[in-house]
Amino acid sequence: MNTEQLINKIIGKKSIVGILGLGRVGLPLATVFATKGIKIKGIEINHKMVESIKNSKCPFHDPPLQENLEKAIKLNNLQIIENINETDNDIDIFIITVGTPVTADNSVDYSQLFSALEEICKINLKEKMIIFRSTMPPKTTVDIIIPLIENKTGLIAGKDFAIGVCPERILEGKAIKEIFELPEIIGGINKDSDEIATQLFRTINPEKEFSYTSPSGAELAKLFTNIYRYISFALSNEFAIWAEIYGLDATKLINIANYKYERSNVPVPGFVGGPCLSKDGTFLDNNTTFSSIVSAAWKLNESIPRHIVNNIKKISGNLFSKKIAVLGLSFKSGSDDLRSSPSVKLVELLKGLGSTVQIHDPHVKSTLSLSEALDSTDIIIVATNHKEFKENIVEINQCNADIIYDVWSMFDNIDFPKMKYFRFGRGFN
Repeated sequence: MNTEQLINKIIGKKSIVGILGLGRVGLPLATVFATKGIKIKGIEINHKMVESIKNSKCPFHDPPLQENLEKAIKLNNLQIIENINETDNDIDIFIITVGTPVTADNSVDYSQLFSALEEICKINLKEKMIIFRSTMPPKTTVDIIIPLIENKTGLIAGKDFAIGVCPERILEGKAIKEIFELPEIIGGINKDSDEIATQLFRTINPEKEFSYTSPSGAELAKLFTNIYRYISFALSNEFAIWAEIYGLDATKLINIANYKYERSNVPVPGFVGGPCLSKDGTFLDNNTTFSSIVSAAWKLNESIPRHIVNNIKKISGNLFSKKIAVLGLSFKSGSDDLRSSPSVKLVELLKGLGSTVQIHDPHVKSTLSLSEALDSTDIIIVATNHKEFKENIVEINQCNADIIYDVWSMFDNIDFPKMKYFRFGRGFN
């Protein structure tokens, strides 16, 4: 393929980039490229999301992204379409950012990925580049994607079109900043593919750094980053349970262990969830016959909501007919993302015990207001570490709850003089 011609188009900002999937990975990337002068065609099948983005409204809570989206639309560099047709043959580079969730039996669900491949194969891919930003099990690109595209098009990867894996590693809420700052992992099928991808991401930041590997190496490196974090969180949660057994306070002890000690960086215990951390390890674990650290971490982290409920039962007794206010439903602070949220699991467990659950999350519109959630409640559970809860400590104190249970150790006893305060990782017997 004519690599030099495509690179020159990228450098001159004459290339057109098609991004398939405008969710929490694709939309931030689309707006960053667009604000850097790159023409973007964003492809999204969710009509409601399409209309929201066209109206310059981010379909999920992310203030920095909202600001960037407005800039991109004003610059007229972001076009939103719901499918690809022959008129889109002007797209030079495709970036696939669709989800790769797991099925009920923890197998990879490739349906969104296959749909995206069907879309891009509608047009002539000769002299074009395909980049995969989605999280995938190792060998997905070489064993599944490349044979599928070659079979459908009659073209040869690396000769007729470029292809590579450049996995995303952004943190929700910090996507815009991290797309600009984070080094990129480039896993091209050949040197030409590496060079094209490098030039494209360099348009975001000329000082951006790059690491190079194979497509399978890039797929595996992304999994390693998430699995490492997931296991470290599991270890912290195990520390919390040990501390409870010994009648001690895990958060205080972890802070002591970390203080000015460079070799210790133990995270604070709490819920672990979301669409990435809780499932990415299964991409590797399900392909082995031995019992791995990943499976042990998964069992521990997934059991924490049940552990919290059991702790509250020990404190309060039978939870049947108890009114419980759950503060926080999303899986992480500052987010409205409910995917694989342990707080959602906590709510279901409480309902299963016959509790009346009143939910407030400042970022989830479908939940009650704080005052409604606290009305006549017996027990309060701080399930997500939103900063808004600290800002509303006075209102929380005004309710008549007997018990407050803090999953994230956001508070301490002195903050709630009229209530019995408990937290995950601190013994109470």
